[in-house]
Amino acid sequence: MMANAGRHKFYRMQYAPPLLKKLTSALKKLAPIERFNLVSDAFALAQAAMMPVADYLDLTARFVEETDRNVWTALIGSLGYVNRLIADDSRPHLETLVRQRVEGAVERLGWEPQADEDELERQLRGDLLRAVGTLGNDPAAQERARALYARYREDESAVDADVLPALIAIVAAAGGDTEYEEFLQRFKAARTPQEEQRYLYALAGFRPPELVRRTLEKTTNGEVRSQDAPFLMRSLLMGVHSRGPAWDYVKANWQTMARQYPASAYRRMYEGVTALVGPEWEQDVKAFFETNRIVLGGKTLEQYLEQLRIAVRLQEREAAALAAYLAKPPRPPRR
Repeated sequence: MMANAGRHKFYRMQYAPPLLKKLTSALKKLAPIERFNLVSDAFALAQAAMMPVADYLDLTARFVEETDRNVWTALIGSLGYVNRLIADDSRPHLETLVRQRVEGAVERLGWEPQADEDELERQLRGDLLRAVGTLGNDPAAQERARALYARYREDESAVDADVLPALIAIVAAAGGDTEYEEFLQRFKAARTPQEEQRYLYALAGFRPPELVRRTLEKTTNGEVRSQDAPFLMRSLLMGVHSRGPAWDYVKANWQTMARQYPASAYRRMYEGVTALVGPEWEQDVKAFFETNRIVLGGKTLEQYLEQLRIAVRLQEREAAALAAYLAKPPRPPRR
């Protein structure tokens, strides 16, 4: 029995373990919306201290044969959230888990579109490739992405439009000075707004500290339009490899940003503080807004601080158990 089937009512469901086991053993019999509800509700329970995060991660192993894009969006999003909770030394273990969860779907869909696919399948391919190459940090996927991107540079029709954004994100995540310079030039010489945005936000995905510093400087030195710079900064704040330097940069330059950025975009930039998961960061964020008397309007700041509080409390409750779980050899996916 699936409660709240179709998600017609606005409440979360917590299933008794025996019933949850039955549901996850019969996923193919559930409609996509019901599978989405199962994932979404389970992760919400983990955030609310009503399910151990390790149990939630075990649950995700049941979805390795998932085919619906919305369900995968929930799964990948939750793994990205966990990535912001964990310590740096646990990250390679999470990357292994991510690769295990998505590799089967990547193998089924492949890297090239098929004639009988619909648009959602094409989009799902891009989502999964991005996940395995960035969140999963998979060397084989990164190598293939570089090769396909090289083909794209020679012949733009050689790469599917839904795969290209994933390739760019993967190349950035694994890239260095050479790739950064190319992406920067492609941003500056973009032929369309879409191309410009794609390469601009890819700059936030580069991980070497010196490249992070260069991108941070572009948010205030005029190289990036004032309406785009706040969203570039938000991306930097959200990235686990860039959030620390990005927060330091915001604290040092917030007055310049307030003058340069449109008010609505300036407010949206601060959504990035929700990724500063750690008790010291949380206290620093609160002190920053209180000391500088920054007002974002309505309940915006309160909502950002609440989201941060939830993540930090989850980290404090689960850090040790989560590190121990991730350090264990991964279990074979449950099919």
